[in-house]
Amino acid sequence: MYEPIVTKGNEALVHHMEVFQCSAQFESVPPFSGPCDSKMKPDQLNYCRHVLAAWALGAKAFYYPEEAGLAFGGTGSSRFLRLEVHYHNPLEIQGRRDSSGIRLYYTATLRRFDAGIMELGLVYTPLMAIPPQETAFVLTGYCTDKCTQMALPPSGIHIFASQLHTHLTGRKVVTVLARNGQEREIVNRDDHYSPHFQEIRMLKKVVSVHPGDVLITSCTYNTGDRDLATVGGFGILEEMCVNYVHYYPRTQLELCKSAVDPGFLRK
Repeated sequence: MYEPIVTKGNEALVHHMEVFQCSAQFESVPPFSGPCDSKMKPDQLNYCRHVLAAWALGAKAFYYPEEAGLAFGGTGSSRFLRLEVHYHNPLEIQGRRDSSGIRLYYTATLRRFDAGIMELGLVYTPLMAIPPQETAFVLTGYCTDKCTQMALPPSGIHIFASQLHTHLTGRKVVTVLARNGQEREIVNRDDHYSPHFQEIRMLKKVVSVHPGDVLITSCTYNTGDRDLATVGGFGILEEMCVNYVHYYPRTQLELCKSAVDPGFLRK
C-alpha cells in the first residue's frame, strides 16, 4: 500500500504527487530539489519515469488486492527514486514550506502477480487545444489495438483500479474497452468529475484486456469562463486527459496514449 503525507496547513496547495523509479542504467543520480522545468535539473532525472505511486487531491491510502503487489528493488533495479509534487496556489500565498510526499509500505513476501500502472489518454502537448467559451468540449485518446497486440501477454491483463485525471476545466472522464470494433464495457466513468477530488477507484469488477483490444479515454471540458484557448501541458491552467490504471500482471507498456495529429489541425 501507499498513502499521502501532506504537510499540515498545505492541504489546499498540494494538488498531486507521483513517485518514479529511475533507470537502472545510472549508477548514481545527483540530488536535486527544485522546479521540474529548472535548467539546473540533472539530465538523469529525465530517465526517472517508471511510476511507483500516484496520488491526487481527494485520494486516500491505496491498498493493493491480495493477489498482486507492485515490485521494486532487487537485481537490475535502480536504487534512486524521484518525487514530483504539483502545487495549485491561485491566491499566490508566499512563505510556505512544504515537505509533502508519499509513504510506501513494502514486504519481502511477494504476492502472486506483479502489478503495474499504465497511463491511458492523450499526450499533453499544445496541440491538445480546447477553445474558449465551450461548455462540453470532448477530447479523446486511444490505446490502440496495435499497441495491445504487441505489448500484452497472450492471456491479457486485468485492471483492478483506476484514477481519472484532468486539470481545472475537466468535467467528465470515461474509459471504454472496445473489442472487434464494438464497445464491450466501461473501465471507469465519472460524469460529475471534480479536479479537486481525484480518488483512486477500486473497480467493482476486474476488467480483462486482451491483445488486440482498444482502450478509449474521453474527457469533457468546460472553458466557459476563459477567453483564450486552453492547451495541453503540465501547468494547472493547462489541461490533461489521463486515466492511470492499476493492473496485473505487469508488462513493459507504461504509456498507451495517442496524440492530436498536427496535419489534421491544418485541414
